[in-house]
Amino acid sequence: MEINYRIKRLKVRWRRFMRRFDKGLYPQKEYRISPYQEKGMRLWRLMLKDQDSKLGVNTYGVRQIEKDNLLLVFQSAGNSNDDSVLTIMDVNDSGNNVYELYIGTRQAASICEAFDMEMNRRMNRAESAKRFLIESDLDRLLKIQDERIKK
Repeated sequence: MEINYRIKRLKVRWRRFMRRFDKGLYPQKEYRISPYQEKGMRLWRLMLKDQDSKLGVNTYGVRQIEKDNLLLVFQSAGNSNDDSVLTIMDVNDSGNNVYELYIGTRQAASICEAFDMEMNRRMNRAESAKRFLIESDLDRLLKIQDERIKK
């Protein structure tokens, strides 16, 4: 009986050791995506496609999308092995709803990449519009000065 107990105890220790060892070797968690996570990510992508939504990002890597009464905040896990968090806030007349969804590393990377690409597109579009405005203003000023000189 004493030998049986020691063997079982040794098996438990070995299992714990291997779990700890596996976590160090394979840090990425692989989860199946739940329907809630899938719908949250779909909502994120739809809000990105909407040109009327406002995008924002800060130095801590927190990305946010805002439109009307809906605010989506995505906090990336960064270099840690933790999951990223997608927070959905819906504030309307009937009440305030807040949802938190934990997103795995692989899906979080695709969400961040989609956000960064859309933010880059919007910044390029704004810069082009600004350049066009400056160019048209300069053309107008040149035309005014040419008319003054000709008089």
